[in-house]
Amino acid sequence: MRPKTTDIRKELGVLIAEGQNQIGDLQKKKSKIEKELQEAEWALSALRQVYELQAKQFGETKAPLFPKEGASYRFAGMRLGEALTVIRKEQQGIDKKQALKILEKEGFDFRGKRPLTAVHFAWMALDRKGKTNLERLTQKIVHMGRDK
Repeated sequence: MRPKTTDIRKELGVLIAEGQNQIGDLQKKKSKIEKELQEAEWALSALRQVYELQAKQFGETKAPLFPKEGASYRFAGMRLGEALTVIRKEQQGIDKKQALKILEKEGFDFRGKRPLTAVHFAWMALDRKGKTNLERLTQKIVHMGRDK
């Protein structure tokens, strides 16, 4: 005699619909936050331009806190890991050296550290952060097999 099983597909369907609705709501919030972030970046850029104009008016050739004239402030105040997360999200499949070139072009402040080494270690930390212990162990075993 077969044990009697309960059909839970209806309940699962309800849960799936709730999950999809939650994802939709979060995506709307994300879009709103991204728009607000972009507006804040524009406002900050405008304030910096006014600051620089004012500094020039009073004879300062280079305003403090601005590393290079015409430099981007896209990663200002970010830690290296945060900046790399942004870059990797925008350009999937990018490698460390390409990310380093972007950071240097954008005027990222490495604070006297060796940029390539700093990018390497931050990159590895991000990779570790996104994987479970089992995934990391599997990856190590695969790499060990390639070394032979």
